[in-house]
Amino acid sequence: MTVLVADANTRRARALSDDLRADPSLRVLSVPAGTALIDAVRQHHPDVVLVDMGRADRDALDSIRALTQPALERPVALFVDRDDVDLMETAFDIGICSYNVLEAPPDDVKPLLRAAIALYSRFKRTRGELTEAQRKLAEQKRIDQAKRLFMKTENTTEDQAYRWLRRRAMQESRRIAAVAADYLAAHGQGDES
Repeated sequence: MTVLVADANTRRARALSDDLRADPSLRVLSVPAGTALIDAVRQHHPDVVLVDMGRADRDALDSIRALTQPALERPVALFVDRDDVDLMETAFDIGICSYNVLEAPPDDVKPLLRAAIALYSRFKRTRGELTEAQRKLAEQKRIDQAKRLFMKTENTTEDQAYRWLRRRAMQESRRIAAVAADYLAAHGQGDES
């Protein structure tokens, strides 16, 4: 597992990195001074990013927010030295999957990193399921709109309207939702989903 350690305090970052390097199963990299976090992630493609902040603030979280881009998205574990509910909620909103309040890094950080990766995987899977459900709902809405319009313009029943959409989709080897969207667009209805 490759771990990227990001901490503006070089002494603290070195101590944490040294603790992690004691485990031969971990490849530990540090963000060099003067290098942006996003650039380090692009360069090293870590499995997890560990951000240790003595006094985490919203400005510091902005650099982490950039990691929510699909090409860079990585699980991020955040270590702070004081409890701040607003900061914690902001951190979770931007995609941090492990928020840990510790005065000093624990001797064994691996369980926290594994938990961060597991939570990240679960979040990503749930987000994918939500996106798919929203896509299906939008498609069904489009189909229903097209059926209503077809029923109105052709003076047919709902069943006849659906059969027409389905037959056209089969003839064109396309999805019914795509045919419905084209039908709506051809009649000036556009995409209202």
